[in-house]
Amino acid sequence: MIWRWWTAPGLTYWGTAPRVAKVGPPPYGPETVRDYLALPAEQLGVETVVGELDGRPVAYAETYAKRDSLLADVPLIEDQARGSHLLVDPAARVDRRIILEVIVDGVDWAFETWPEARHYIGDPNIRNRSMVHLHKMLGMRQIMVVELPHKTACLVAVSRTDWTNNRERVASLIR
Repeated sequence: MIWRWWTAPGLTYWGTAPRVAKVGPPPYGPETVRDYLALPAEQLGVETVVGELDGRPVAYAETYAKRDSLLADVPLIEDQARGSHLLVDPAARVDRRIILEVIVDGVDWAFETWPEARHYIGDPNIRNRSMVHLHKMLGMRQIMVVELPHKTACLVAVSRTDWTNNRERVASLIR
């Protein structure tokens, strides 16, 4: 998969395509995604990137610094912590193992790119049990439940030390 930074016009696809859905089971249909993507970017505090396979967009990801995000007021994790969100076009039929690999690569990349980050965080919707489980499978621990404008999030985190110590086990999940 090739990841590229896209500007707002290129991202319009993700706000309007009827088949775009969040990874995981319902209620993550097109309406939920459009409502989320309609929130002002400055309110979300995210940087966006789109993944392409064979020249067509199949995945949308956001990276964020906790201090600039909707989680800025959560006191239990340092402000320098990094996190991300991932949306996948289900019509693209992207293998779930590739999605897992993308998430693992994202955590590695965040820790390499931001050495001041002691934690990587995730904030899946508490109702999205498959994503909560996936984060825990990757070694993340639940910190707390947080009310955000668009969801009730299960805030999870993994420390840089725990990620490094468990990297071989995590790698075995995608082999």
